[in-house]
Amino acid sequence: MDKQKKLKETENLDQKMIKDPEISEIPLVNSDQEKQDSVISEQIKPWHKRKFKKIASVVGLSLLAGLLFGIAGRFVFKYSDGIISKIFGLSVPYDNVGGPGTENVPKPTEGTDPAAKNENDPNSVKLGPGYTENDQNDPGKQNNPSQQDIGEFISNVESLNKVSNELSKSLVKVNSITRVVNWLGDTIEQTESTIGIVMAENPTELFVLTYYDKLKLADRIEVIFKSGNTSVVTMYNHDENYNIAVIAINKQSLKLDDLNEIVIPKIGDSDAVYAGMPVVGVGSMDGEHEMVDYGYITSNGYVQYITDASIDLFTTSLLHSGTEEGIVTDTEGKIIGVITRSLESSVKADINKCIKVNSIVKIAEKLCNGGNMLYCGINLEDIPAWVLRENELENGIYVNGIEASSPASDAGIRKGDIITEVDDIKINTVEEFTDYLMNASENTSIKINLYRSSKSSDNKISVMVRPVNRNN
Repeated sequence: MDKQKKLKETENLDQKMIKDPEISEIPLVNSDQEKQDSVISEQIKPWHKRKFKKIASVVGLSLLAGLLFGIAGRFVFKYSDGIISKIFGLSVPYDNVGGPGTENVPKPTEGTDPAAKNENDPNSVKLGPGYTENDQNDPGKQNNPSQQDIGEFISNVESLNKVSNELSKSLVKVNSITRVVNWLGDTIEQTESTIGIVMAENPTELFVLTYYDKLKLADRIEVIFKSGNTSVVTMYNHDENYNIAVIAINKQSLKLDDLNEIVIPKIGDSDAVYAGMPVVGVGSMDGEHEMVDYGYITSNGYVQYITDASIDLFTTSLLHSGTEEGIVTDTEGKIIGVITRSLESSVKADINKCIKVNSIVKIAEKLCNGGNMLYCGINLEDIPAWVLRENELENGIYVNGIEASSPASDAGIRKGDIITEVDDIKINTVEEFTDYLMNASENTSIKINLYRSSKSSDNKISVMVRPVNRNN
């Protein structure tokens, strides 16, 4: 039967191949070959199916590893919670906050203050000062200053305030009024204000020290007192080299209240000042409004050389605008310096500078007494000791320059000379030369001995100089 059936199927296939040419091209295979080909096709998979299987296995393993690490981490943190709480100072283990096991933690009842928890409760949270009621009675346990410290601070401020109030009684406002013609051809008055310091008096006059550059072009000068009363005055004397002007006010022209309100300040010793020394400043930042400031001396020992003289300076931490004026005192109210605006080139321009009162008081006294400084026209500098030794000199001051058409130029003094003596008196510093010149008589000649470096055998020269009045 099987053979007949196979023969019949073969005949049917032959008939189909005759009818369909495409089928006729298919090679004939037996059933065993078909089974073998089917097994091979099942074993050889497409490449994308194999890649997907690998990715799925990696993802599965990762998820399984993450799950295992998570479970292990949970157990580690659970049983190390107490140690972590101690390390980070947590009063309640962070893992138990609001979670299981916190049912017995006392909770504030409605209407009570959560901050009023039992202080002995380790689970309570405390905010605020780190001190107890007993500590409040012990100032040493508090960071805040004690009442005693505050009292001392207030007392010191009040003492400085008394000093500044007393100093302000020595100050007046000075108006410089100048007539100018505007662009319309009208004559108008321009007013510039500055500070005046009532420095001295005699039985009939008050002497006010002020800044010369503010008054030198004035057509009228007014002094305004604290009461607002005004007195019209004239310039009594001045020295442009120091930028000082002196105003003399007749006491009889003043009202009694203004006269009684004025206080002549005390003069201190500016040679005793030092860096870090506390000071009080009273004056003005703009010439109009009075200022009071407290600070300290920042540096000491600056020297500014001017014609025929030197000026000793110190700097302070007081307010600085480049236009400030006034006086600086110690904490006892004694004047140790006068604020200057005209010496910007010698010291840094961005700090408050003061002329030491010792450098200015002798000049002010001479001007108040009607005297004038004499003028030679020499720019001088002090000489270091080692320079003197190299030139085999015991003393002397250096001539750094000579002003044209000056008495020193006419006498033959040159730049580079060293002045050793004046009228046979040894000169060691520029200050000594200035003091001698201040006391010299006008219209008389002085002998100046010089050391001049030259190839000639005689380096010592003597010249005669006839100083003139500086204000002429």
